[in-house]
Amino acid sequence: MSAVQKRLSIVGITVALILLASVSLYGQDSPYADRFVFSVSSEGYLNLFTAAESASWTVSTFLGQQIPTSSPMAATVINSNNEVEVFWISANQVYSIYGGPLYGWVGRCVTCAAGAPEAATGSALTGFEASGYTHVFYEDTNGDVNELYCLCSNTSGTWIHDNPTSLAGGAPVAASGSALTSFIYTGVMHVFYLGTNNNVYELYWDGGTAWHHDDPTSLAGAPVAISGSALTSFDDGSGVMHVFYLNSENYQELNVQELYWNGGTAWHTDNATSQAGVPLASLAAVGSALTGFVNTSGIGDTGMHVMYLATNGEVYALHAMSSPAWSYFDATTSSGGVAAVGGSALASFQDTVTGGVRLYFLDIDNHLYELYWPTEGAATETDLTVASGSTGTQARGSALAAVMTPN
Repeated sequence: MSAVQKRLSIVGITVALILLASVSLYGQDSPYADRFVFSVSSEGYLNLFTAAESASWTVSTFLGQQIPTSSPMAATVINSNNEVEVFWISANQVYSIYGGPLYGWVGRCVTCAAGAPEAATGSALTGFEASGYTHVFYEDTNGDVNELYCLCSNTSGTWIHDNPTSLAGGAPVAASGSALTSFIYTGVMHVFYLGTNNNVYELYWDGGTAWHHDDPTSLAGAPVAISGSALTSFDDGSGVMHVFYLNSENYQELNVQELYWNGGTAWHTDNATSQAGVPLASLAAVGSALTGFVNTSGIGDTGMHVMYLATNGEVYALHAMSSPAWSYFDATTSSGGVAAVGGSALASFQDTVTGGVRLYFLDIDNHLYELYWPTEGAATETDLTVASGSTGTQARGSALAAVMTPN
């Protein structure tokens, strides 16, 4: 019995699964695709851009429940059939659409199905899939981080709710509207958020019914995050955890600060932009999103990748094989393409075929763009709104979520 299965048995909570009616697509069903990018259309519906490797982009619009422009998104591949699920928040409930070419697409209210508390206004979302289980985290109206999880490896499954903040025995509450980031490695789940003091806190689960918490910012002696900072995180494949946020050393341009843990009780910190030698004018803009992942494929630029927006809207990438040996890359200038609109969401993943970086953003005209570089120094940019033949644009301020299915 796996650790998560054991946890389900111990918790012993069962709820009825509530499924919404199957969601209609504008036009034909979305074809099988390796790349999935979700956004909110200018009309307030969920857009899905899809493309197989080296194939043309298509776009589908889900006509059903509308999505608030300000809603966060999180997406994950949920099973070996290359189906995906994307989550958002509407009217303080967590909703999702899941499926793909084999089963079609089905929508559901996840918090309703689990009997879970409402999400706080402005809550973020984060999630992942592991061993057939889908996990999604959000902030409730008390500032607690809540978990929704399900063995949803096919078109059925029961959603269950718990409260990691409470189960961790007095973990600090999250700041209102705190960013959330999470991952799982060797069966241990990690969720990070900002406290009301702008410290980065961790909730982690390593088996049983209890969660645990610690304060990586204090343990590392690191500077606090700027209020409202974005977060991104990952395990580097060797058991070393990495969390990134924007610190407040400068009021106009911000540094990407790293917290990392490589064993024992201590956390460590470095200033990734300073280590990389990023020029002052190219530091992160106030309100910049963060996105990142680690490439352990052995192809392309292996190692850690963290991307942000500079004050001129250009996408910068920080790259390292291990902390704190960081370098930087101006992907926008390299591509000769357009810059992102200020405050654009960012989403990224590793190309599972080439090992390259694929990153998504919105420009000033609310078109969705892809930046791609197989290795640093040679980036290309594609306007997906044009490439897909879309007749509409994305909502200004739309969240983005992106995943790529295994090759």
